[in-house]
Amino acid sequence: MTGTADSPLLDVQEISAYADGARRPLLDRVALTVPAGTVTAVVGPSGSGKTTLGLAALGASRSGVRLAGRVLLEDADLLLLPPSRRPEARAGRAAHLPQHPETVLDPIRRAGGTLTELAALGHPDRRARKAAARRALTLAGLEWETVRRRFPHQLSGGQQQRLALASALVTGARLLVLDEPTSGLDPALAHALGRTVRALADGGTGVLLLSHDLRLVRETADRAVVLEHGRAVDGGPAADVLGTVGPGPAPLRHRATRELLAAEHGTRPDGDAAPDTAAQAQEGGGVTATGIVVRRRAGDPLTGPVSMEFRPGSRTALLGPSGSGKTTFARVLAGLTAPTLGDVRFDGRPLPRRVDRRTAAQRRVVQYVHQSSAESFEAHRPVLGQLADTARLLRGLPEAEATDEARTAAGVLGLDEELLHRTPDRLSGGQLQRCALVRALTAHPALLVCDEVTSALDTVSRQRVMDALPRLLAPARTALLFVSHDLPAVRALTEEAVLFDGGRCVRHGPVREVLPAAWSGVPLSP
Repeated sequence: MTGTADSPLLDVQEISAYADGARRPLLDRVALTVPAGTVTAVVGPSGSGKTTLGLAALGASRSGVRLAGRVLLEDADLLLLPPSRRPEARAGRAAHLPQHPETVLDPIRRAGGTLTELAALGHPDRRARKAAARRALTLAGLEWETVRRRFPHQLSGGQQQRLALASALVTGARLLVLDEPTSGLDPALAHALGRTVRALADGGTGVLLLSHDLRLVRETADRAVVLEHGRAVDGGPAADVLGTVGPGPAPLRHRATRELLAAEHGTRPDGDAAPDTAAQAQEGGGVTATGIVVRRRAGDPLTGPVSMEFRPGSRTALLGPSGSGKTTFARVLAGLTAPTLGDVRFDGRPLPRRVDRRTAAQRRVVQYVHQSSAESFEAHRPVLGQLADTARLLRGLPEAEATDEARTAAGVLGLDEELLHRTPDRLSGGQLQRCALVRALTAHPALLVCDEVTSALDTVSRQRVMDALPRLLAPARTALLFVSHDLPAVRALTEEAVLFDGGRCVRHGPVREVLPAAWSGVPLSP
């Protein structure tokens, strides 16, 4: 893969980013280029600065963050322009797919109207705008007739991700900044998106790809940059930096790169084995869902009926393509979506259908970790207090004890003490995802529902979660429902699997038997 232009579309020169009150810069003199017709990928652990760099490449930053350096977008030096003029300088030139798609989707606009309005940037004719919207949806893996009349909340997480991608593609921008574009997508769609990204680059588009998905990077990228603590510590041709099959010769790579590669393969750079996760605890009551149906309108994601049992200490995977009803069922268990038919019981006793009608003891029973973790935190409170709230309010622990328990669990998942005193907007998507997991675990629930909890994690953080989760679940004999497209994590963490398709359960059995039936024809290992 080689570039097709002599000068880059994007030239980031010695960019630094400083947050108010932070002890060290979020970015420290990072440089990279994106020539037309190429993909430059940025990889690194959660919190390394990937999202901050993606925004900086557009001359943008989060509130309270200052930028220094130069960002040249074709002939425009973005940081020399007043912030109010930067969107105009980017219009038609650069488009951004953020890590959290809900931040760019208008909740009160239907998908078709949003796309045709955005298409007006490059297509003044109404018919041309509609055609551009259709093409963008097709490239993103969605059908016009399926989604054009739907609001964002009527789409699954994976469908929202693809709609946000279509919103970036429809403008016809020459530079795309894609932040975790495969987050929330099943393997088939992730593989298809990789082909789309490569095809766009081969057609002359420049792509800045921010991702922890190393397989996607290998399939699409010309060059790769490795970030650690805001610094570019490794870089070069993607095949040299990340290799094509395994970790490769360690001396040729920076330690941070070796850690990413080793974690991808479930090992450690020093060859240590994964920690022993066996633990014993008293067995409590189980959670059952019987005859669950959700029908708010024709074609609702969960037509059911679906019945499942979650025995204490059991580990169950919920698999299926985006839009098959996985998240709807998970929300029913947690009382966030009321079923049309059926009920959820704990130890044989029915739980109220809505979480706001459940007592504190009943809210403890099922804890749900959202796919979009950022939405579940209060914006202006430090994270540590929010993590401690669960044990304090649902288990009655004193504040100091609840805080210590949250701090300990956070440390097990690799979250430093300093991070916990920040507000949510100062944390990366992967850090917030682990914080949400900590908050749920400290309730000591009977059932923990994890909805794509590895989707925003780099390989090192993902491996840490996979190693630690069984140990954190063991004391309360918590059952796990693992809703995921991450097939290696499914293999490592679960024993039973349920396959959804078209809003129904189509297969149920041991993981080793169900997994090959999911997304047949797509490689099931990274």
